[in-house]
Parts: sequence; C-alpha cells; structure tokens
Amino acid sequence: MKSRKRSERSSQGMTRREVLRLGAGVAAGAAAGPFVMRVAGAADSFNWQRFKGSKIFVVLSKNPWADTLEKMMPEFEKLTGIQAELNVLPEIQARQKVTVEFTAGTGGIDAWYTSLPVEKRRFYTSGWYADLSKFLKDSTITAPDYDWNDIAAGPKRSVTQSDGSVSALPALVEPFIFIYRKDLYAEKGLRAPKTMAELEEQAQKLHNPPSMYGFVARGLKNANATPWAYVLFSMGGEYLTKDGKSAINTPPWVKSMDWYAGMLRRFAPPGVVNFNWYECSSAFSQGQVATYLDGASFASPFEDKEKSKVAGRVGYAILPAGPGGHIAPIFTNAVGVSAQSKNPGPAYFFVQWATSKRVSIQELLGGVVSVRQSAWESPEVKTAAKMPADWSAACLESLKIGREGLPEIVDVTQYRDIIGVAIQKAIEGAKSADVIAQAHKEFQEVLDKTEK
Repeated sequence: MKSRKRSERSSQGMTRREVLRLGAGVAAGAAAGPFVMRVAGAADSFNWQRFKGSKIFVVLSKNPWADTLEKMMPEFEKLTGIQAELNVLPEIQARQKVTVEFTAGTGGIDAWYTSLPVEKRRFYTSGWYADLSKFLKDSTITAPDYDWNDIAAGPKRSVTQSDGSVSALPALVEPFIFIYRKDLYAEKGLRAPKTMAELEEQAQKLHNPPSMYGFVARGLKNANATPWAYVLFSMGGEYLTKDGKSAINTPPWVKSMDWYAGMLRRFAPPGVVNFNWYECSSAFSQGQVATYLDGASFASPFEDKEKSKVAGRVGYAILPAGPGGHIAPIFTNAVGVSAQSKNPGPAYFFVQWATSKRVSIQELLGGVVSVRQSAWESPEVKTAAKMPADWSAACLESLKIGREGLPEIVDVTQYRDIIGVAIQKAIEGAKSADVIAQAHKEFQEVLDKTEK
C-alpha cells in the first residue's frame, strides 16, 4: 500500500530548505519526564496493526523533516496497515489550510506538523490540539520503546501547556549557536567568547571594513525577533510579568536594545537593517564577516567547499553568557493530533511513529536536528556525520540550556512585528528607551485584545 501525497512548492529563489541540508544532527540530554520509561525489549508484543485498514489525512509543512518522512511512509503503512494521505505544503500555506479547516470544524485533518513558536498558544486556546498525555500514559496505544524520557527537556517543555497537557510530540528543534571564523581567531590569539562582553570586544578587534565586518545578525523586521531572544534572555529580560502583562518596559529590555542594535550599527555590513537569515549567511559564507549568531541549521552551507569561501575555517560554539544568565533560544516543531479528528487512534499511531527513535535517526541522517538523545548517540549517525565535532557539541550544549525563543501568546506574529520595528529603528539611530517605550505600549494593546 502506498501513501498518497499532494505537494506544492514555492517558486521563489533560494529557500530555507536549501540551507537546512545538514550533514548530521544532535539531540540534547533529556531530563526525566512525567511518563514511565518503557523497556525496548517489550516492543515485540505491541500491536501496531490495531488500526489496520484505517485512513488518515495529514498536513505537513515542506521541509527536510517532511522530505525524509515521505520517503519512509511505505514503512509506516506496512507496520500499521494504516493508509495515510499526506498533503505537503509550504509552511504559510500549510498553516492557512489547517486554520481554515479547524475553524470550520470539518474534522477532515487528523494530524499535522505544528510550528509551536507560532501556533502553541493560539491553537491551544482554540481547542484544536488533542491532549496526547493520556496516550503517552497508555501502554496499549504507545509502543514500549517510544521512550518519552529520551526526548530533550527543552522540546518537552515546548509541547506541554500550562495545564500539563501535551499538545504534540516533538519532531525537530532549532537551537541558536555562535558561529565564527576560527582562522581569524587563531591569528589574533582569541578563543570562542564566554561572555557577551568578550564577544563585543572580539567583534571590535576583528572589525576592519570594508574587507571584514566584526559581527552580523538579523536586522530585518520580524526576522530579527528570533536572535533578539538570545540577547533579551541573556540580559535577564522576560516577555511577560507574572500576571500576564507586558514586561517590555523594564531595564533589561533597554540594555538588550543598546547591545543588539549597537552591535549591528557598529560592526555589521552596510544595510544590515534589511538582513534576514539569507543575507547574513551569505555575507558570512563569502568571507565578509567574522562572527555570526543564528540557528544551527544555517551552518551546513559554510562547510560546502563548492559554495563557501570559508569552508574548513569556521568554528562553532555555544552562545556566550550574559549578565542575566546563560540561555540559548530554541524553536521546536512537532506533530499533533487534531481534537476534531474522527480517527484519533490511527492519527496518534502516525504521530508516535513519526517521532520515534527509528525515524529520528533517519531524520538526523537527512539533516534534521533531532530532539532525541538516542539518535545523537546512534553509531549510524556518528559514522555518517559530516559537520565538525564542535558544531555537534555546540548544538548539544545549547539544547541543554534551551528555552523557547518567542512568547507563548496568541498573536506571536504581532509581537514579532512590534519588536522588529523597534530593533530596526534603534539600528538606524533611535534611542533605545524611546523605541522600547513604544513597543511596550503596542505589545500591551495586543495582549489586552487577545489574552483574555
């Protein structure tokens, strides 16, 4: 039995997919979770054919994770006897589709790939996630070797709601790391920075425009909200107060703006206010920038000798600590079961298989940063690793101190736009206190409208 799929692709130029082609991935050390760890040896007795003959409809976002999963679908259908129809769409289209279907309450979607940084709070308050915690506790529907405790602590927190319910099972995670020119560091007798103050000093020493710029990170509105999270957390900032109000009008926010906008204004290439991940990565790969902070997945092209001018000369490390702590932003994506599904059992079988140890190993080999410790330790993955060891170590250490990089609110996009505009204005020379005050006002207005 073959799975059916409908796939649509973006017609634009270079996509995020192209930079997500990693050589190997990494999972974090997992903290013990609320569910019982099952013994792998008992897996043989689990009835994967329980829902044989069922049909489910699944919506996935087009990315390397989905690419690998599509190739493995015959394995799922042979294992379970469940026929899965996959609708694979670009991310924005996929989100639009599930939103329309869930709002209409058709029950036509059984499972989907959910981007938690954007959807977690909104979809939860709408009642669209089935609570998977009850399935994870049920040994008759969760395979003995699934092993919830094998999943990294950060991603587990990401899929868990405030009431303890589990909205989805983690599929992949994007940790932010520090990327630098190790050859330039060696020439100057430098080491990877341990603190933000050290990074600032190093960027200044390496800054020699127009041949070399000391630092780069995203400056473009909305896109800049993800690296901004690193600076904010490191300065001790929070998105919300304990009573759910805007925490933007606090000293850590002003200090964060001084640092982030100041670094880009002083040490980044001209026009950085309009740089998204692509422009940042391109500048670094062309040998124009000495230091760079962004998602770990963007590092793969730097090691491609045919496309990168810095291949073999790049170092990777955990992001440096700040005065407010040592935290790395992470962004988790997962697979959920629709609360409207007429086939919750078969849908859950798909979700647990898609995030299982076996699939996680294949995803790592396909270039996806895994959430599972066992995948990271797999001999198969270690043998096939193409990225440098320090990249893998940076990912592993980052996931151990990982924290979701965006606020858990209904309208995350509005927040990103608000802080994005503030960052752009600060880079262009506006006073940090002024742009932060305006951002606080606008953010509170959003919260008043949506967080009720």
